[in-house]
Amino acid sequence: MRVAFVGGHRWSADTGRVENRSVLVETGRIVALDADPGTAVDRIVDVGDGLVVPGFIDAHVHPLKGGLRMLRCDLTDAASRAEAEARIVAAAAELPAGEWLLGGGWLYEWYESGNPSAEHLDRLAPDRPAVLEVRDGHSSWANSEALRRAGITADTPDPFDGRIERLADGAPQGTLHEGAMRLVQAHVPSPDRTTLVRAMRRGIEYLHAKGVTGWQDAWVTDVHHAAYREIVPAPDVVGALWWDRYRGVEQITEIVATSKEDAGPPP
Repeated sequence: MRVAFVGGHRWSADTGRVENRSVLVETGRIVALDADPGTAVDRIVDVGDGLVVPGFIDAHVHPLKGGLRMLRCDLTDAASRAEAEARIVAAAAELPAGEWLLGGGWLYEWYESGNPSAEHLDRLAPDRPAVLEVRDGHSSWANSEALRRAGITADTPDPFDGRIERLADGAPQGTLHEGAMRLVQAHVPSPDRTTLVRAMRRGIEYLHAKGVTGWQDAWVTDVHHAAYREIVPAPDVVGALWWDRYRGVEQITEIVATSKEDAGPPP
C-alpha cells in the first residue's frame, strides 16, 4: 500500500530542521519526499499539526511485562511516593478479598536505603498478599502475607543470583532483589491466556504510540511466544530467547526447536 502524508511537519535528517514536506510511504517504508500526493497512492493522510518521523527501533523492551503492569496497579508515572501509595490503597480496595495485589513502578529513592518494608505495605494493602516491582524491574516489594505464602523466613538463604533484605534478627524486611524475586513470584497465580494476550496488545500499543515500530524483546519464553502468535498483524520483533539459569544445557534442544518454529517453513 502507498500512503502519502501531507500537511503537518517532518523532521529532516539532511537539514536538522522540522520542515513542511510531503512524505510517501510504501509498505511501511519511506520511499520519497515532496512527491505528488495524487500520483498512484492508495491513501492520503492529512497530518494537520502533527509530526511525522521514521519509526524507532528499540533494542531492549519487555512489552508483555510492561503490559501486565499497565493492567494492574501501575505506579510507573506516579510523580511522588504519596501519589504511588494512594494508588496502592485504591487498587487494594477494588480487589476481591484475599486476592493478590500485583503491579509496580515505585522508585528506590522514595524509601530509606531504597528498600521499602513489608510492614509499610501491610498498612497500604492489608488482608491480602501484595508484591510490587520497582520501576526498573530488578527488585520487588512484598508484604508480610506474600512473604508468609512464599515461606520466606530468617532461615531462608539468599539465592545464588539475588538478595533478601533482612531485619536485625535476619527476618525478611520486605524487599527482594534480582533472583530473590522468584521466591515470591513462584506463588503468584499465573495470568490466563486471555489476560496475557491483552497485556501483550497493551504493551505493543504503548510502543507504537511512542513511535517505536520494531524492537528486540529482551526476555522471550514460551508464554511470550504464545502471546505474540495471537497478534495480527504480527509486530516487527526480534526475540531474545530466555536461558533459564536454574537449568542446564538440556535447554538447547528446546531453544533450537522454538527458533525453527518461529522462523516458519523454508522459502
